[in-house]
Amino acid sequence: MAYVSTTGGIITEIAARLRKFETREEDFYLTELNLGLRDIQTTFPNASFLQTSADRTLSSGTRIYTNLPSDFEKMNSITYPAGDIRITYLAPQELDTLQPSASEGGNPTVYTIRGQGSNGRIEFYPVPGSSLTVHYDYIKEVPTVSAFSSIPEIPEKYYDLLVMFGEYRGLRRSGFIVESREVKNEYETLKNRMIQDLQRETNENSRIKSVREFQKATRTYDDPIKNIYWNQV
Repeated sequence: MAYVSTTGGIITEIAARLRKFETREEDFYLTELNLGLRDIQTTFPNASFLQTSADRTLSSGTRIYTNLPSDFEKMNSITYPAGDIRITYLAPQELDTLQPSASEGGNPTVYTIRGQGSNGRIEFYPVPGSSLTVHYDYIKEVPTVSAFSSIPEIPEKYYDLLVMFGEYRGLRRSGFIVESREVKNEYETLKNRMIQDLQRETNENSRIKSVREFQKATRTYDDPIKNIYWNQV
């Protein structure tokens, strides 16, 4: 849908399909588009366009941090690049069973998150023994659109999804139930097509490794904390 490149263009197209010749109900249309964006994220929470990252400086002696990124939805991984360490996630109750000392310092090897979203708290163990920078790889909340000039943060070639979402909801609200269902089915079909398309991260043909190659690549971590719960490979 190359001719639609902004929120305003999407809204104009929705209005045209609903045979509404004005788009002055800006707040109404923006709400519908944001509901559509949220529906896409709910269906496809690991979408590539929701993957992002950020660096975070940890302070010596500070174990708990309350300022997760403002757009934070879910953590993929945390690494300490300078120490060549991948910090392993433990559920809060698992970390609690370790009875970690708040005074024990070193390079963090495990973390947990208490709470949800950007309001959550992240806790590291061991407590950082010095100032260091870790790298968050995480899934963000899909950004909302707030003006006609806003650019929805999904691939532009799938902007028709947002048009269909607004169209089927508008038809349903006007009592055109059959027509609404038809458009909704088209919407779900295109959404599934987008998911399948974006899940193919490369067109490269990969060679399947032999069992011997996999066995040669495996190793056991020396970290006793990690080995409490699983054997790393």
